[in-house]
Amino acid sequence: MKNNNLQTIEEQDDYIQSLDIARLLEVERNSEVLFQNDMSLQVDKNSEDLKYDNTDKYIQNLQLKELKELETNSHLLEKINEADLRHKVKLTGLERDIILLIETKKEKATLEQIMIYCNKLHIPYNQILPELFIQAGC
Repeated sequence: MKNNNLQTIEEQDDYIQSLDIARLLEVERNSEVLFQNDMSLQVDKNSEDLKYDNTDKYIQNLQLKELKELETNSHLLEKINEADLRHKVKLTGLERDIILLIETKKEKATLEQIMIYCNKLHIPYNQILPELFIQAGC
């Protein structure tokens, strides 16, 4: 649909609306694709962007309640000392993101990750997971 006489969007809209169905179908057949998925723009698996890709996927899978809680408690992430975090990574062998997960949203971490964290840092399980050690009243 190239009509050089059409200067504004309004004129283009008017032109399209004035076409009959046969002419609209012809325009559609002769039209060009404006957007296309360029596979060369895909994330390189060895790239630093992969970390952000995983974070994006994690955030997109959160429930609305979890997103609100994350936003409300985001100040907790700011308080974490980066040097302390690197030290914990070195001691436990766990990734930085896993340690952050255990320290901020422990219910999302696996039991194996929590056990490694506690064992390597000599933290009693009941300090990290007190809810598992509450005795049920009989």
